[in-house]
Amino acid sequence: MNSTVKSNQLIKEFKHDLSGLSVNERQVLEKLIKAARLIAPIYQKQQDPKYPGANFYPHDVEKTEIENAAKKDPSLLDPYTIVKRKNGKLISVPYHLEYRQYLLPIAKQLLEAAKITINREFGKRLELQADALLDGTYDVADIYWLSMRPYKIDIVIGPIERYDDRLFFTKCAYQTWVGVMDESETQEAVQLKETIYASHQRIFAPFHKIDFLDKIQVRVDNTLIFSGLITRFGFTSTNLPNDVSLMEKYGSEITVFKQSFDEKFKTLHHPIFHRVFEKNFQISYPVDILKRGSLRNTVLHEISHPLMRYRDAESRLKELFPIFDEISASVYGVKACGALLLKNAISQKELEAIIVMFICKSFSWWLDYLKQPSTIHYTKGYAIALNYFLENGSLKETDGISWPNFTKLFVSFEELATILERIISVGSYKEAQQFVDRYGSLDVFQRFQSRLIGVKI
Repeated sequence: MNSTVKSNQLIKEFKHDLSGLSVNERQVLEKLIKAARLIAPIYQKQQDPKYPGANFYPHDVEKTEIENAAKKDPSLLDPYTIVKRKNGKLISVPYHLEYRQYLLPIAKQLLEAAKITINREFGKRLELQADALLDGTYDVADIYWLSMRPYKIDIVIGPIERYDDRLFFTKCAYQTWVGVMDESETQEAVQLKETIYASHQRIFAPFHKIDFLDKIQVRVDNTLIFSGLITRFGFTSTNLPNDVSLMEKYGSEITVFKQSFDEKFKTLHHPIFHRVFEKNFQISYPVDILKRGSLRNTVLHEISHPLMRYRDAESRLKELFPIFDEISASVYGVKACGALLLKNAISQKELEAIIVMFICKSFSWWLDYLKQPSTIHYTKGYAIALNYFLENGSLKETDGISWPNFTKLFVSFEELATILERIISVGSYKEAQQFVDRYGSLDVFQRFQSRLIGVKI
């Protein structure tokens, strides 16, 4: 993808039967989907994979120049400003001013939806989201969203994820999704969350630990539309907000995107399984158990994110933080399955399928990275895990990947989870860099390149 990507390529709509919804709910969704489509042109102006700072900063600027200028003007590193050069000086422009002409029609659709919905609490949320787009009061909108009762219709819209800012991991890019809750899948995810959190005891640094487990909501949605950054990344799940201070006070919402997950499993993760694992190994894992393992892998990753939240982790680990943030959640999610196994919530075969899909997702992130360098933090993280397991012999690579002893592999997951949490909680930048240097080589993926020809992102 390059900087000339058309905005309609940054929109993905999914099919879902809405016949179970009321006329009013379908009318509200129609306006929300219109609002979502209008986000894509804004993200089109922000994204540019050719530059580590995308279009958030002047392309000729050096990182040190921004750092020095930000000492006098902290707004240059505000998550919601564009940095420009004026008369030789770096200046910042708030998003809600820079993109106002694009934001006005989006806010209009949100306000119209707010007027017609019969759910007044949801209507108030839409009004606050419209205000946030036009005046930058994102925290106000997020606090209300996290405080309200869950509603079957969901929309998240605005500048959210920081992945495109590979200079500082600071600037937020625009995206949105609209979905309708799948109640049965949501209930299973809630039960999974409650079992994992009830079993979590280890805290490396209690003073720095962010504890908000009692305020976390989880939902599985039938997704109707992606627009903006989320379309490029093709997320199967997310956990928001990203602001740790908001999380601690108000909690977070985990969302699994059912349609996006189904599509990725069918076209990417399952084909990868048949390319990277030994033929004899594959026989033991039919498609239905792998798909359930893949969904649980996704849910476990998001459920585990809050368990890895420490107040100063971002400032301490700097640009390495997203690498450890993502992989620690994925590895801990597998480790936490020990509690599920003990409580007979899953079988060993189901746990094995979760680990199989962990490995498949590792390769899917590498394929994504080849097209989108901004996914490097995911790719590096999974490379760390695979290299760690191969080095200690818990995985073997002959004519494909397999494991010689499942117990040893599961213990290795526990060991790696402990190492990653220690770095996240109290580790120094130097320690983090040394760990990445030792285990972060992408050669583990490149050795399988010929096997993966034809697998499409």
